[in-house]
Order: sequence, then C-alpha cells, then structure tokens
Amino acid sequence: MPKPSSRKGQLIRRLHTLRGAVGMTQGEYEALLGSYGAGSSKELEAWQLERLCDFLQQHLGNAAADKDGQRKRLLAAVCAFCADVIPGWEAMASSERMDYAKGVACRAAQVSGFNRIGTDRLRSLTYAFQKRRRDMDSVVATLAGTGHSGGKGGV
Repeated sequence: MPKPSSRKGQLIRRLHTLRGAVGMTQGEYEALLGSYGAGSSKELEAWQLERLCDFLQQHLGNAAADKDGQRKRLLAAVCAFCADVIPGWEAMASSERMDYAKGVACRAAQVSGFNRIGTDRLRSLTYAFQKRRRDMDSVVATLAGTGHSGGKGGV
C-alpha cells in the first residue's frame, strides 16, 4: 500500500490521539471504521478522516463539559454541607470558601488536586454530600418536632 500523504498522515495521527483521549476500546474503534467500510484508518480518504476527527473532538468536548459541570455540582454540594456544619461559613471570603471546599473534596476523593477527581468519583461524592445534608436536615427536623434542642452540629 502506498504511503499516506502528509495531510492524511496527520489526520491518522490525530484520529489515534483523539481515540485515546476519548477512551474508545479497540472494538468500538473497529466498529467506527467499519461504518465507513474500512478495516484500517489508512483505508479512509482524507475527508472521511476529517469527519471522524471532528466527531471524536465533539465527543471529547461534550465529555469535558460534563466533567466541568460535575465539578461545579460537587463544589455546590460541599459548600451547602459546609454552610450547615461550619459556624461562620458565610462570613468567609468567597475564594476562601472555594479553596476550603476543594480541599474537602480532594480529601474525600483521596487525590492531590481537585482536577484529578474522575467523573464517576465526582458524581458519587456529589450524591454523598447531598445525602448527608438531607440526613442532617431530617434529624434536625425530627429533634425539633420532639422538643429536643437539635441545633446544627458537627458531623
């Protein structure tokens, strides 16, 4: 088979890079190539490679946007939880609250940096902080209904 043109070679390298970034399995990749009637990326025309690269780039962009949204939801859940359990939370500066919330999330996820928390872990931690907060609200409401003083306390 002749050597691919320079442009086609660049597109093939880009396709393989995007495939890895998206986390596509070999079977998924073969099915994607098969939808174009090819068994190898070298069998595709440049316009087909461009179309595949654009598709994977869009998929990668959607995944990044989803992860960014998950990060924001986790921070909101941690901040709401901290507002319930830390006296003076609202008096703290906004940047200080964000740094503190990121630190809590990192410790909960057992990672060294907030952006290192994986998508599944972001989701599970968000649900955990939300559930913990609902549980606390339920306990406070129950204690208030029985006449016991059940102010907001630490967990």
